[in-house]
Amino acid sequence: MSMAKRYLILDFYVDEPACFGVPPFVSPYPRYIYGALIDAGVNSDMIDYLTVDNLRLTGFKICSFYKAVFIIGGAVVPGKYLGQKIGDTAEIEKTLLNNTDLFFVAGGLAALQIAGSHNNLQSVNGDIEQYAYDFVYSVPDPSKLRLYRDLDRWAIAGAGLVKKHPHFPNVICEIETYRGCPRSSHCSFCSEHIFKNIVYREQQSILAEIDALIETDVSRFRIGRQADILAYGSRLDYFIKTFPRPCVQEVVSLFKELEKRKIEGKIEVLNVDNANPGTVCHFEQESFDILQAIASAVTPGDTLPLGVESLDPVVIARNNLKVDAETLIRVVKLMNSAGGWREEGIPKLLPGVNLIHGLPGETIHSFRYNYETLMDILSQGLLLRRINIRSLVPFPTTGMVYNASPKVINRYRYYRQLIRDNVDAVMLRGVFPSGSLLRSVRAEQVQNGVTYCRQIASYAITVKIKEEISTGTVFTAAVCGHEPRSLRAFRNPLDINSASTRLLESVEGIGKKRAGTIVLNRPYENSDQYGDSFSSVPELLKKRIVFKK
Repeated sequence: MSMAKRYLILDFYVDEPACFGVPPFVSPYPRYIYGALIDAGVNSDMIDYLTVDNLRLTGFKICSFYKAVFIIGGAVVPGKYLGQKIGDTAEIEKTLLNNTDLFFVAGGLAALQIAGSHNNLQSVNGDIEQYAYDFVYSVPDPSKLRLYRDLDRWAIAGAGLVKKHPHFPNVICEIETYRGCPRSSHCSFCSEHIFKNIVYREQQSILAEIDALIETDVSRFRIGRQADILAYGSRLDYFIKTFPRPCVQEVVSLFKELEKRKIEGKIEVLNVDNANPGTVCHFEQESFDILQAIASAVTPGDTLPLGVESLDPVVIARNNLKVDAETLIRVVKLMNSAGGWREEGIPKLLPGVNLIHGLPGETIHSFRYNYETLMDILSQGLLLRRINIRSLVPFPTTGMVYNASPKVINRYRYYRQLIRDNVDAVMLRGVFPSGSLLRSVRAEQVQNGVTYCRQIASYAITVKIKEEISTGTVFTAAVCGHEPRSLRAFRNPLDINSASTRLLESVEGIGKKRAGTIVLNRPYENSDQYGDSFSSVPELLKKRIVFKK
């Protein structure tokens, strides 16, 4: 077989409302392309996979020849990524210009974001995995969409791509359950409305893909590629105010199967993403039953984000949003009841709240509604795992435009900071009390003797450890303190006889003076010798401290 028959998948990473692809996440798209090519008869040895990180090292020059190069990328919901940088449009453009002898195929949002025309580029407005499959045999239709009967084969065949990922095996694979939004009418900014028909994947197909990934030594998964996990499998035969009645058995059955794999040790991390607060408020009992099953299956500290967007009544009406302030509080209460029980010190499953600035109808008064409602949630002793506040990034096909006045922008920033200072910091302590265990923590960066880490998990919070740990190391950490938007921790357990003074100082209840006393009186043979050095240390945290002779 000649070199002309080789193919390359270029992963610039994606960040979408219903899909993560920035490491440690591996989105489904490159896996689907890989599987589609194999299903079309291409040998896996003839398919290469590179990430934007690889390209940056070569100055965006591809040194080998390929019959086609498939580009995946695009950020609908851009964020900050510890230790990573998503590939942007400028980098895609640079890749096209630096490799004019290669034929590129771009799909998804990347295809819509690339400016101008390039003679060596084919933009796909259908599914790039379908284009890849057809490309092997014929001239493909760039607007053709794939069907699940085909995708289910490609998802299994594509599992082997993860072995080519630079972070393998410390990755978390995003899993798709369906496409489109099951509401009978949509929010003004919705990017899922482009899929006119709601088609669910069969449970056995989802599980077969996960089992194939497990066979490649992947043990971390997020059931995230859907608009509303509560609506998975809904018959779409009964609606209340545009929201479909959940099919409890469909969702519960899926998560029971996933829980079995977790109990068997095949799944180390299991996360879930996206629930519609409108579904919860209109179908409380069904939602509660589903949430209990999900909470039992997922690993501790998981987040189920709610697309709230705004609590200003005018903005809600103008944009066909889901819940008002009073209803949101009721939804948060129900979710705390269903998933707020703790394992290893951390609540199993808590709601997140997503807020968007820049929607039509917004004024300088809009953000006060958001802030006051969040303060009400806090005052009632309820917990939120995460509050995501961002500016609108319009999806190209929605017709939306970000157009906010300086006064509105200033007011948005003012209330955003109030939320960070007065809500986030308090929630952080409630969700992650000192002594809580964080599993699958990966060292990402080392600066000035401090290692910055995050869990290989959904919506991972920054974890600071005051010792130098080799980047890429994966371990279990114990929370030992809190900062405004991050956690302090140590590798669990902490050996009191060898820990550095600086690390001891970071432990809640110890501080600089007591750390000095501890070091002077070492070694300890048992906890009776600690004296009052640990009198202010929380009880759960004490359990994470040991002494070694």
